[in-house]
Amino acid sequence: MIEAIVLDFDGLILETERPQYEAWRDVYASLGRELPVQAWLDVMGKPVKTDLFPRRLAAELGRDLDIDKLIKEYREIVARLLEAQPIQPGVQRLIEDAREMGLKLAVASGSTHRWVDGHLKRLGLFDFFDHTTCSEDTDKHKPDPDPYLHACVALGVPPQCTLALEDSALGITAAKAADMFAVAIPTSMTGYQSFDHADLILDSLDQVPLAQLIVRLGLTATDTE
Repeated sequence: MIEAIVLDFDGLILETERPQYEAWRDVYASLGRELPVQAWLDVMGKPVKTDLFPRRLAAELGRDLDIDKLIKEYREIVARLLEAQPIQPGVQRLIEDAREMGLKLAVASGSTHRWVDGHLKRLGLFDFFDHTTCSEDTDKHKPDPDPYLHACVALGVPPQCTLALEDSALGITAAKAADMFAVAIPTSMTGYQSFDHADLILDSLDQVPLAQLIVRLGLTATDTE
């Protein structure tokens, strides 16, 4: 029986990964350097300090750079890109359906509360969630199960009664290690990854209504008991 759903944030609720990469790519380009997409893929889904890429850039150029200025430039670019970015298809409907079915909702993310909670509030989604677990809340991060276990404890729901929704293989690994059901919804940035360990793979969250998704997993939801 499913009593709760825990969603990843970046790539699952809002496609932030490509805009973040493109913003750093533009910062690099302004100084005549190229940022390979693989450099972003290598850290995607993990807690990353904002100064990582500008410090890498300074090391590549072999000279001191104004790190704060580069971070400010990055934030201005990414904010502009994300302002035009819609909520991922099917997310709003899934949240509404989950609420109607009496399911608890949480987010488990490797990003900060400033990032996750800020965007959820901007998108008008924050109040739908009972809890958000972010990078500050656990010592270990995905693919470790701790973020999902932390969210389950906060919700008061056993992991075995919780469905995780993820766009990355690292996230699926974390959810399965937490003994949760896990559905993968890959994005253009994560589609190359292997999701063989997921219980189900969807092209988009709007592909299957929540009630049917739960049935496809061979489960029932709280209100069907």
